[in-house]
Amino acid sequence: VIDGILFGSGILLSGGDLLLDNVLGLNEAVYDSSVIWSKEDINPFDRKFLHQYNKKIDKISDAMLLGSLLTPAVFAAIDKGEWATIAVMYAETLLISNGIKELTKLCVNRARPYMYFDPSTYPEKDVKDGDFLNSFPSGHSTMTFAAATFTTYVFCKYFSESNWKYAVAAGSYSLAVGTAILRVAGGNHFATDVITGAVLGSAVGFLVPWIHTFGTNEKLQMAVA
Repeated sequence: VIDGILFGSGILLSGGDLLLDNVLGLNEAVYDSSVIWSKEDINPFDRKFLHQYNKKIDKISDAMLLGSLLTPAVFAAIDKGEWATIAVMYAETLLISNGIKELTKLCVNRARPYMYFDPSTYPEKDVKDGDFLNSFPSGHSTMTFAAATFTTYVFCKYFSESNWKYAVAAGSYSLAVGTAILRVAGGNHFATDVITGAVLGSAVGFLVPWIHTFGTNEKLQMAVA
């Protein structure tokens, strides 16, 4: 029942975004070169961390996102009988996180930081695709913090007595924090975008596996190899 509700919710959220965005074209953004983006319109906090677009940093943040999403690979040490359980919970976590952040982007049209700089520095493809208005919240931060929190929480449930849980937590969150910093440094997001994404991702990354503990004596009954 729990998996049905969570997995169904994830499919509904992510599928709903695909329908509204790609099929119905809701809030489809079209770049207008006559629009002038003034830095004075940005709140003081975000203005302190404003950067123009940097392609190299953008690519590095993409690589770190991939690395973060692969952190559950640490569960290869678990008995194979538990892999399906972890895989389903992780899929639910990613689907729900992705759906919420994408639907939020559809509702909140916030220009990315790089739009407040010289147009010659814009990432041409992203602007052409309308991605320049998808700043809030940060998708990279949402997904990396969801992965980090999920990996840390579930690892601690499996190996509550292991000192390796500290290394897993440090490694997972280092990737997440590093990705968030690079998204700001590369001009793709404001600080408030990545903070919101971090909170959102962390909440889902914790709640999904935590909900699965209901009815199991307050902790997941997991078999360690």
